[in-house]
This record gives sequence, C-alpha cells and structure tokens, in this order.
Amino acid sequence: MSGVLLRERQGGHDCREHPERSSVTLLGPFTVHRGGVKAALGPPKQQALLAVLLLQPGRTLGLRQLTDALWGERPPAHTKNLLQKYLSGLRPALADHGMTVEWTGAGYRLDPGGACVDLYAYDRLTAAARTALAAGEPAGAARLLDQARALKTGPLAEGLDAPLLDRERTFTRARLLVDFELRAEIELDLGRHREAIPYLECLVHSHELHERFVWLLMLALHRAGRDGEALAAYRTHQRRVAAELGAEPGRALRDLELAVLRQDPALGSVSALAPASRPRSVA
Repeated sequence: MSGVLLRERQGGHDCREHPERSSVTLLGPFTVHRGGVKAALGPPKQQALLAVLLLQPGRTLGLRQLTDALWGERPPAHTKNLLQKYLSGLRPALADHGMTVEWTGAGYRLDPGGACVDLYAYDRLTAAARTALAAGEPAGAARLLDQARALKTGPLAEGLDAPLLDRERTFTRARLLVDFELRAEIELDLGRHREAIPYLECLVHSHELHERFVWLLMLALHRAGRDGEALAAYRTHQRRVAAELGAEPGRALRDLELAVLRQDPALGSVSALAPASRPRSVA
C-alpha cells in the first residue's frame, strides 16, 4: 500500500449539525470523544490501526495492506495475530460511539456510522467552497473555507506512528496549503487586502519558502498603500532563498517586485486567483 488514502470518502456526519454525536479528530491529536469524554482506544499502534481504517471508510483493507500501512517493510512477527488483537481491543470502544469494524472475508472494513469525523467535514466544506467559487459566489466560498480551516488543530493523526500515516501527513499538508492559498486569493479578489495581510503574514512566517504566500502578501501590501513593506517582504524572502537554497526567487515573484517598483497600475485590478481556481464565465 504505497500510495495515500485521502481521496474520496463517504460516511460520517457533520458535527456542526449533530453536536450530540460522537466526534473523531484526525486533523490534530487523534481522539474519539463524546460530551468531552475521550474513548479509551488502547496502545498507540492500535490507535494507528483505527486511524488508517478511518482514512478509507467503507473500503475493505486486507491483512497485507494493513500490515504495510502500520509497519512498512519491517513488520514484526505474527502480524496477523497482532492485528486481530488490536481489532478485538477496538471493537467495544467503537461500538459505544456508533462505529463498527467487520471482517468481509477479504479484509476489514470500517463503518463510521453515526460518528462525526473532522476530516470528512473538511472534505465536504472545501468541495462546497470550490463549487461556490465556480458559481460566482466568492464570499460564500470564503466562509466555507474558514469553517474548514477551523477544524485543523495539528498534523494529521498527531502523535501516532505508522508509515502510511507519515505519507498521509505529507499529502494533507500540501493539500491544506492549496486551500490556504485559495482563501487568501479570494480575500484579495474581494478587495479585502487589509484584512488579508495579517493572515498572509502568518502563512509566510509558518511556510517561509512557499513563494505563493510571499507573492500574495506583496500584492496585498501594495494595494494597501504599503509598498515599502511589500518590497521589504521580497528582500527578506530573497535573502532567505539565497541562504538556504543558493537560488533566486522565482520568476513570478521577481516580476511582481518590478511591477511594484514601477507602480504598475495593472496591480490594482489583476486577479489574485490562480487560473484553475477562477470562476467560470457564464454565457
């Protein structure tokens, strides 16, 4: 199982609509809880098994797939017995929270049942945001992306160790950066450049080599009449890239610096949205 599992997911409920239901946190420290009480899920590897199953609800995962997911190329002896032991330990706790794991003959399949899973909610919110944006409703898309961002409290399944979870964290981090970019782009296209500046400064601080965030910050500062700070942001990034990578900023960032220096009037109207994210024109 060399690939990642975070793709199409079905199942689970939206916790905002069902506050009385059990909740699963995957976008941060891994927990299953209800009414503020956490479920006892056993040792870390047993919890990692549950996290792996939650990443693909309704899909049957065979013993080989689960072994690869949890231990990679160096599994311990008697992995089949270990997996059965872990699943036996999980079932009582899961039953109390509306979830089940069943053997299908080909492998194990998890049904999240009535549980609210933050990752599934994130999927729905970001998908709805892109639909809203494509329909020409950027303000609605921004609200949905804000709701999705609020669900993230840390790395995926934080605190759990498994090869597949490590790969999923890499994928999820990249995906979240794309969503953060889109949220900032929408804010600028709505003309709320002053409101976007603190958000972008935080993103640049957290992701120092991510040039798209620097580009958006420079554009926001320019539109807010803060050209000196826009150019200072470029110089800071230029020094960082030279020191850490021995390189120069990318073409898009260099072009933006020149445009700010020239006071190019086109910067006041250029769309911040990447071409793939722009709303489709309606005939």
